[in-house]
Amino acid sequence: MRSKKALLIVIALCLLTMPTVAQEAEATAEISWPPPVYLLRGEVSLRGTVNLPGMTSYYIEYRALDDDLMAPDSRAYLPVTLPSGTPVVDDVLGTWDTGIVADGLYELRLNVVTPGGEMMRQVLGPLRVENERMPDEGMGVVMEEETPVPDESPRVTARVNANVRTGDSTSFRAIDALLTGESAPILGVSSRGSGWYQIALPNGRRGWISDVVVLVSGNIENLPRIVPPPLPPPPTITPVPANADLIVEWINFEPEQPRCNEAVKITAQIANIGSGNSGASGVILVQDWHINTGTISATTSGGFPALEPGQRFTAVMNLTVTTFYNEGHRLVITLDTANAVAESNEGNNSASRDYTLAQAGC
Repeated sequence: MRSKKALLIVIALCLLTMPTVAQEAEATAEISWPPPVYLLRGEVSLRGTVNLPGMTSYYIEYRALDDDLMAPDSRAYLPVTLPSGTPVVDDVLGTWDTGIVADGLYELRLNVVTPGGEMMRQVLGPLRVENERMPDEGMGVVMEEETPVPDESPRVTARVNANVRTGDSTSFRAIDALLTGESAPILGVSSRGSGWYQIALPNGRRGWISDVVVLVSGNIENLPRIVPPPLPPPPTITPVPANADLIVEWINFEPEQPRCNEAVKITAQIANIGSGNSGASGVILVQDWHINTGTISATTSGGFPALEPGQRFTAVMNLTVTTFYNEGHRLVITLDTANAVAESNEGNNSASRDYTLAQAGC
């Protein structure tokens, strides 16, 4: 009986001391704390897991958000942590000192550099930073509020961003502006019957603002009628000369896939989308580029006649390419290379089409 008890004790001890196989953590990259829509103050520990196989490094950045929880692409991220190559599983990834940033809305971005230089990212937000706390209730001295005296002086308040001008018409130049919600005292109303008000600006200048872009408050029954400056002469209209504008609308091949060492028929439609006649015929330059090397494989040329506005012309040219078969080529057609035709837009005179050159007999 004693030997049987001893055997049971030995078996129990063996079971207690047997090594357990730890479950391997799943490979991931994420910030798990703080969660989105969270209020942050002071130094905040950023927790999460970064254990992607073969990763080079990871680091965390932040940037401010606007009130609509968006940020323009041009707004740069700023660093929170330095790059680290040490894997972390459900632990602190870094510390963000929110005391060095202004109160407001932010987002965090986790960047993980994987083998081959590829970047994996996680964006977390919005997060609110609020280090400037409001004073606790009951801590200050209670001050008795004075009853405000109503201000009956006439004023305008801008309903939208509105220009302030030198006279009572949009024909006058703008000298300042009232932004939405800003106000200014009214000095008088135009004697010309335009409805515009003369106002006093904060910088001491006087100007005119339209009655349709402002809200009026106060008593305006006895506003003085002020004579505005005479209307300025109408602007001189300089006629715009009518010029051509030549473009290549499309390019076709025959056969559809060009073949090495065989002539391909190239058809291109030329159009004048300008307001004037091209005035002269022009040259069409055709160049075949080998994409990988950036070299010209073959060239040819054609021509087009003088074109009226809206007129089109179909040009036909032949080209034979003898090198770099089974590789990518780019056919580029350029019009009026010598700038013989006066155009309203000289930057749209070329078009291109990519293709793969078939081997054929090469």
